[in-house]
Amino acid sequence: MASVLAFPKIANVPPVEAGEEVRGLGRVQGFLNRFGYLTDEYSENRVDDPTSRALERFQEFNGLPATGDFDERTRAAMTQPRCAMLDMEDGVAFAARCAWGHRDLTFTFDTGTDDAGPGQEFDAVRSALQTWSASVPVTFAEVTSAQDPDIVIGWRSADDPDHSMVGGVLAHADFPPGCGVVTNGSTPKPVHFDDTEHTWSIGAVADCFDVETVALHELGHILGLGHSSVLGAVMAPLVAANMTKRDLVQDDINGALSLYSA
Repeated sequence: MASVLAFPKIANVPPVEAGEEVRGLGRVQGFLNRFGYLTDEYSENRVDDPTSRALERFQEFNGLPATGDFDERTRAAMTQPRCAMLDMEDGVAFAARCAWGHRDLTFTFDTGTDDAGPGQEFDAVRSALQTWSASVPVTFAEVTSAQDPDIVIGWRSADDPDHSMVGGVLAHADFPPGCGVVTNGSTPKPVHFDDTEHTWSIGAVADCFDVETVALHELGHILGLGHSSVLGAVMAPLVAANMTKRDLVQDDINGALSLYSA
């Protein structure tokens, strides 16, 4: 199965400068709204002041020149595969959201994917869990679904009813109880991978996405971390095919330790 083009409707929108109007720009504005950059009322299909400011926020967050225009580099960044979670909240970047009230977390798996060998996708997630617990004073114990786990991990269709992953989104998770955006205060918290629009792999494979790489990112959200604007950070929102990113950088570790100091 070939992975779908990320946000293809945005890929078809031509570049447009601040103050100008172009048909289809509403798709760009919808993207900016969805991921927390555009919070004020705006004129659809026009790069008005709120839209231009939102474009500047997106550009700054992703290391692009902050022109406030919808240019080719901005379009290229917007059409990369990514996580479903917010980059900003009310137009402001947040490094950490909140922490669990306990540090001995439990997890279980439900559905897997046919893209990997038997059980390999679960082993890849277990490895990502170990990476976090090696750097942060939090433990993860695997339990059965009957033991009321804190986290349930599995593969879903893109139109996942708890949080849509349609069109370029690889996966979603949630933040800890009390500050969640998917299940809010209830558990178990989800880690869901899109199994209808993307192909999953163990390691770097052309046109595929490494399970451990994406799992490491989503588990950062489970711990309470937001997206990072630091180049190379695990918690950066964009993820490329045919690559691995399996090691935390200091920005990831510092963010988690701000929530779970020893």
